[in-house]
Amino acid sequence: MSLHVARCAAVFVVLFSCGTIAVGADQDEPSLKKLLEDAKRHAQSVDQREQAITEYRALVEIHLANEARFQAALGELMACYEVAGKPAEGFRYLLDTAYKMEPRGRHERIQELVGQFRLKHPEEFRKIAEEMKAAAGPKARVADAAVPTSALVEAIQQRKDPSLRDKSLDHLRKLLASESSTAEKRAGLATLRAALTAKFDRGSFRSLVLPLLKSEDDKVREMALSCLPALDATPDDLAHVIPLADDASPAVRAAVGGALIAIGKGDHADTVIPALAKLLEDSESDVVTATIRSMWGQYFSPEFDALLIELSRDPKYHGIIVYHALSTMRTKSLPVCQRLIEVLDEPDWNDSGRAAWGLTYGVTDEAKPAVEDGLLAALPEEANQYTRDQEFRALRGVATEKSRAYLTSVAGSEMETEKTREAAQQILNDLDGKR
Repeated sequence: MSLHVARCAAVFVVLFSCGTIAVGADQDEPSLKKLLEDAKRHAQSVDQREQAITEYRALVEIHLANEARFQAALGELMACYEVAGKPAEGFRYLLDTAYKMEPRGRHERIQELVGQFRLKHPEEFRKIAEEMKAAAGPKARVADAAVPTSALVEAIQQRKDPSLRDKSLDHLRKLLASESSTAEKRAGLATLRAALTAKFDRGSFRSLVLPLLKSEDDKVREMALSCLPALDATPDDLAHVIPLADDASPAVRAAVGGALIAIGKGDHADTVIPALAKLLEDSESDVVTATIRSMWGQYFSPEFDALLIELSRDPKYHGIIVYHALSTMRTKSLPVCQRLIEVLDEPDWNDSGRAAWGLTYGVTDEAKPAVEDGLLAALPEEANQYTRDQEFRALRGVATEKSRAYLTSVAGSEMETEKTREAAQQILNDLDGKR
């Protein structure tokens, strides 16, 4: 290694002394090792806990301050290797660093630099990555750490160089190909997901992503599910998604609902609803929560409505069921409306206001009398202005002569706001027009 490169490397290496990112740059800053030892010692004493808190916070602040130095050193080190005509040697060092850091989590700056190297030296990248993978053995994690995607995403999203975008999309297709490694497929899917804001032929990627739903790697299956709906997916693709509701991985199952909703678009209820119901009865609460959050009222049936209403009585899911499912249903059955009316009485306006908003549309003719009765009972007692505004909007859609007396009292009351009086008068005008 030349003296020039060695000095650059030394800047990088010092950041890893003492088993973490060390100070190294400012002599007046204390050693992190000593600071940690002092903090641990002081934390054992009741009288010195405040001192321990100060020292622990100092550790955090020093680490955060050195993060910028660390990132700058990484970039300067790779530039030194490049200028010295030894990019491959620098890349090996970068991969080795990524491998060492992997147990503590990936580092975005390393990802960015590896991505840049990959675009500039694609053959060297593949050769070195394979060498290091072989040297590390079958349990090596370097492949995961060494396939960042930020540079490729940037190349696809940029608009000034169409040829660079095409070249980058071809490279992305290679990452998603069947012969690619698991790490490359993960990177490819992450890149694809991040690049979807750019304009390109999505359909050409559908045939590459569909087979990944059957990957042995659960992360690949999960990421493939998140990408598929945006790739000109068709209703036929539901047959590939639905079996994953029984996947062994909770993370995969949690991604199924969103894919079903996005691809089904409210249709094909006979196949989509049973899969959603299975997910809503999953033993993992994260799966249930993710499924509820994906729904937005796209699917309903008597049995499905009953399941959602039952879940809404569980405190764990109550709020998100009201917000994402019951209130958003395009067609609200009598049982759904009755449940939303119950929620009007709850003190948390986030729930009662959302329930009232939900009653402003989609109420079936069968449910309208019950909704009118529920709103007439709730309105005089409601103190939250937002919820009350939504209740008046809902009442306008269901009001009959039964509401006239209350509306007349509101329209003529000096105790009401001008906005509320106007809302009541509008409904009265509607009733007059029906006579």
